[in-house]
Amino acid sequence: MTDELRTHWELHLLDEESVRLETERAQIPAERQTHERRVAASKRSLAQLDQRSEEAQLKRRSLERDLAALDVQVRHFEHQLESVTDQRQFEAVHHEIANVKAKRDGLETEALERLEVEETCATERPALVADLAKVESAWSEASALLDRRDARLGARLAELDAGRSRFASALEGAARTRYDRLRSGRSGRAIAALIGNACGTCQSAQPPHALQEARKRATLLMCEGCGRLLLLSPEDPAA
Repeated sequence: MTDELRTHWELHLLDEESVRLETERAQIPAERQTHERRVAASKRSLAQLDQRSEEAQLKRRSLERDLAALDVQVRHFEHQLESVTDQRQFEAVHHEIANVKAKRDGLETEALERLEVEETCATERPALVADLAKVESAWSEASALLDRRDARLGARLAELDAGRSRFASALEGAARTRYDRLRSGRSGRAIAALIGNACGTCQSAQPPHALQEARKRATLLMCEGCGRLLLLSPEDPAA
């Protein structure tokens, strides 16, 4: 294998690792979002429970005020009974008392329902608080791990960039221009390995004459499928 082909092969190895690491690094934001969504969902569940409890409590207190007002009305009508002078007035006041008491019974039932909602919320709340603490703790640990992973990947990618610059600088002007153009236009992969009789990147089968030339390891070929430069690995025993 010529020095130029050896340089291209080293660039291929660097690019393959770079693409793999960049793909891994690109997944980090999605992993963060997954944890953030879990925390947000847990907070939302707790907030909804608290809101439901608060609304039930406010409604119950309003109903209790209404009940107190109805109690006043009942006492008022009962006081009137002491001063009625005939049967018709007596029956009319009793009718008013019955109406108020019926209304009171309905409001009291509703107030008890609201109280039951409050008690249910109070029972459910500790589990939601514990769940929130759990997902927040998990997110804190995951965030630290993701930060370290991102830093590690970033450092390694910087090393690969430095290595790429070093090897690329050894190429002649036209060869380097071609390499840079292919790399930028083909998702970071300017060079593909020949695996068997196919391109290792796009899996396109190569014609027999291209395979023969590749086995000589004397010249750069181009994949007819993806247009990348095509090389046989120096370790490949095919010849």
